[in-house]
Parts: sequence; structure tokens; C-alpha cells
Amino acid sequence: MMIELPAIQTRLNEEEEQAVIRVLREGKTLAAGPEGAAFEQEFAQFIGSEDAVVLSNATAALEAAAILTGLGPDDEVIIPAHTFVSSVVPFARTGATLKWADIDPKTRLISAETIAPLITSRTRILVVVHLYGLTADMDPIMDLAKKHDLVVVEDCAQAPGAKYKGKRVGTFGDFGCFSFHSQKNITTLGEGGMVAVQSKDMGRKVRQLRWMGNWPFEQERQCYWKPAMGNIVEPAPSVWPHNFCLGEVNCAVGRLLIKRLDQINASRQRQAKRFRDALSAVPELVFQEVQDGCEHVYHLMAARFDGSSMNKHRDDLIRQLFDKHDMKCIVQYWPLYRSELFRKFGFESANVPETDRYFDNMISFPWWSDMGNDLVDEMAKRVQRAVEEIRKG
Repeated sequence: MMIELPAIQTRLNEEEEQAVIRVLREGKTLAAGPEGAAFEQEFAQFIGSEDAVVLSNATAALEAAAILTGLGPDDEVIIPAHTFVSSVVPFARTGATLKWADIDPKTRLISAETIAPLITSRTRILVVVHLYGLTADMDPIMDLAKKHDLVVVEDCAQAPGAKYKGKRVGTFGDFGCFSFHSQKNITTLGEGGMVAVQSKDMGRKVRQLRWMGNWPFEQERQCYWKPAMGNIVEPAPSVWPHNFCLGEVNCAVGRLLIKRLDQINASRQRQAKRFRDALSAVPELVFQEVQDGCEHVYHLMAARFDGSSMNKHRDDLIRQLFDKHDMKCIVQYWPLYRSELFRKFGFESANVPETDRYFDNMISFPWWSDMGNDLVDEMAKRVQRAVEEIRKG
């Protein structure tokens, strides 16, 4: 049996499936209705933010952050080179200069230490990515941001529900951006996102940006139909609106899934412990270190392979697992400055040795919710056998 990363990481239960049918049959609208409003309120309450706005995906959430901060060509953004492309493009689109931050060799995340040398008088925004499901060390990052008066955008796409020192991610920075894509810990039927903000005023701006500036008239009208059903407003000075809406069916599913998100994350943590413990006698595999106060919700199961003692490379292990053990592992998050897209836009220069070292030796194992102990054990056995085989040459 070939074991590989599925396109859907968490399946809906019966109650969630029935919610789809209920909204389709009984809903008065399939967009901009009560399910979306309730989802926003319940999500904000769940993570502890002042407000939250549901959007079409996490990229839209990051776009909203880039737009509403007024970022422009005279500004700089500090951002990890090792992340999914959506973490970066919304900020690059503004014309701002990208400053690539390196990762900590143990956590594989950016840190205050890797950020600090990049700060200049032009720096406006720090983008902190809680990659693979592990929370970044936020206290020193926020201290640094406060010292230099910087906006902090948390990319929480891979870490919904995770906590740092008891507080949910997405509530430390000015914006917290979440994904409900089908490959994340929870999904709203393929796509979906949320942006958490720290004021009702910013929440209003995001909502005006979200649906082409459509907004109720705020003054009393003698006739409800005059001059029109609604106004069209400017979300922020000189900002054109977008269409970042998510449907009612998606929101209905999201409302139910956040109720069991902690349960899903706890299950993934148990899986991770079982898998990592089973491979503790394989020193060639070095997993992310979870520091004190941080939480890992294991969106992915990735490790660095060190085969230097036997003159072997990560590619040897991936090839052995695929050819001999029916297990399809992958390599993720090409350092963006190496990619064709960012090279063409002039962002090919970076001093990120730990990012390069990790990426050139990383392996990502198949991973999803509710894998079952037998499957986790079988995966670990296949990995252990493959490593033993390439040791022998």
C-alpha cells in the first residue's frame, strides 16, 4: 500500500455534512448571511481576538493586511525565505522591498535573533509564519516590534488553534491570518480563511474591503430603496475594494469544525509523539524542537535528514522509501528567493544559511488527521528499515 500525503487532511463528520444540506435547503442566501456572521463571532471568541472577518482564503487575509497597512514602494517587509508563497506575494505586490529572514536551526522558524539584523529605518512590517504547526517564540519578536514601531502580521495558516504561553496564535500581532484549505488541520470545503484583528474599526475596514465596498447606508432614509439598496464606500484612503467573500455553506462547516479543533490538534499531537518516539533511535532524522511556551499542532511532519556520516543524502532516503517501501515523501517550501517568480522580480539575494541547510536536507512525511496507531507504527517501521538499508549502501 502506497502511503502519501492526501489532498484532504481532515474529513467532515456526519454533523458537518448535514450542515451543508441544511444551509442548501433552508438558507435564505448562500453568501453574506447569518452563517458567516456567526462564524466570525465564534472564531474571534475561540482565539480571543477583538474581531475576526471571514474571507475566501488565507491569501486574501494576507492581502487585506498588506493593503490596509498602506504598505508601499518606500517600505521594507521582513519575511521568512522558507515558507509557502502566499505568505509573501501579497506584500510583494505592494512594491515594498522584501528582506529575507533566516530560520532558527532547531525550530525552523524565524526568531527575534534572525529578524533584528534586518531592521532598518524603512522597515514597516514583520511577517511571522507559524510554519508546520509550530508557534514562533512571540514575546521577543513582539518586544522587537514595539521597540521599532513595526506592524506584525501572523501567518497562522498552518497553526489554527495553537497556543504560545497559553494564548492562541493570531492574537499577538496586528493581524492574524488563517487558512481553511482542505490540506490544513480544518477545512471549510476546500477553501476559506479568516483574518483576526485587534479593533472593531479595523474589522469594519476589512469588511468594506471584502465585498467591493458594498456597505449599508449609515444615515436614515425615508424610502428603503432610495438612492439604492446599499452604498459603495472606500475601505481606507485611496484603497480600491476587492471580492474576498466566502459562501454560507463553507461558513456553516467552519462553525462546527472550530468546536472540535482542539480535539483534532490533540489527536495530531498524539500521532506525532508516537511517530517521533518510534524513530528516536534514528539519529539521522532531526525533527523540529518545541521550545518552552510553544505548542506544535503538527500540520505537517517534517524533519532534517543528516546522512553525512554515511555519505548519503535526503534524496537517497526519499528514493528508497518510494521505490522499496511504497511511501511517498516530499520536499516542501523551496526557499522563495531561489524560485523563478522572485528571481524575476529581483528578490534573488538572501543571506539565509540555515534556511538553505534545512531545505537541502528536509523530508516531509505523509501526514493527516486520525491516522490510527497501526498506520503510524507502519510508517515508522518503513522509515527505519529504509534508513538501515541506505546505511548499508
